[in-house]
Order: sequence, then C-alpha cells, then structure tokens
Amino acid sequence: MMTRMKKIVKAAVVCVFVLLAAGGCANPEREGTKALENGQYEEALEQFQKASESEDKEKAAEGFRGQGIAYYEMEDYTSALDAFQKAVDNGAEQTVQLYNLMGICGMRTGDYEGALESFQAGLALIDAASDEEAADGDMIREMKYNEIICYEQLADWENARQKAEEYLSEYPDDEAVQREMDFLKTR
Repeated sequence: MMTRMKKIVKAAVVCVFVLLAAGGCANPEREGTKALENGQYEEALEQFQKASESEDKEKAAEGFRGQGIAYYEMEDYTSALDAFQKAVDNGAEQTVQLYNLMGICGMRTGDYEGALESFQAGLALIDAASDEEAADGDMIREMKYNEIICYEQLADWENARQKAEEYLSEYPDDEAVQREMDFLKTR
C-alpha cells in the first residue's frame, strides 16, 4: 500500500510540474516542485505559499495544490486537505489523483463523510475521462475499496454491502474485501 501511495503522490507532483511548466511558471512554482521532488517539504511549502499569493488565480490554485502535496508528505493531513480544497476553490484542474489524496486526508482525519464525497467525485471523473486522462487502475481499485470503508465508518451498512458487492464483481480475488463482505452480512 505504501508503494501505491508513493506512486500516487509522485503522479500528483508530476501533474503539478507539467501544469506549471506548460503555463510558463514563475520561480516559486519551479522551486517548489524541485523541492518536492527532492523531499524538501518545508522548502516546497515555503515556495508554494508564495505561489498561492499570486494575483493569477491559476498560479494560486497550483500553489495550493503544491502546498497540499507537501503537507501530505509531512503527514499533516488536516492542512493538506485544506490546501487541496483551496486549490479546487481557486480553479485547479480537478483530477482523479487530487480527489484521491483529498479522500485519504479525510479518512486520516476521521472525516469519513468528506472522504466519501472526495472518492466519489474522483470516481465520477474517471467515468467522464477520455482514455488519455484515465487514472491508474490500482488507484481506482483503492478508491472503490475506500468507499466501502467510509460507508462502514459511517455505519451505513446497506451502502457498504452494495459497494462491496460491486467491488467483488470487479475484483473477485480480493480476500480482504471477501472478509469485509462476511462482516457486512452480519450487519
């Protein structure tokens, strides 16, 4: 699971870098991206803070997205979620990866309702995405699994069972979800 999360975060960093490079970004964005790539999260945070103060709403949005990734890497999930939400509010490109990170942050902070909304928003993007924009299969699977967990945490047993059934129809060999389904049948 940790390897998968590293892949997700790396994909998000690459997205930030590509978006900033395409937009002819200024120094703070480039420096923040370099710092993220080098694991210098405090430096990245400082640079992306400068970017988020830009009058250019697109640069500000990408500054908030970068802050979110830095906070996420520092395991400050409350601040990461806040930064990601500010990125969305400022018009950042809404991606499956962004909503997955928001969902994970929500779960880590105990906001299962918000996490569920994020996972569902990300999964809705997959349905609307072109082949080029399709998300990583492992990420999709993880988001669908996390939907089940969120419903369980919210004690919404009916929806948890339904999502588990849907999940198992796609991934029948997943023993962990098979056990979850056994549990859900008792609810």
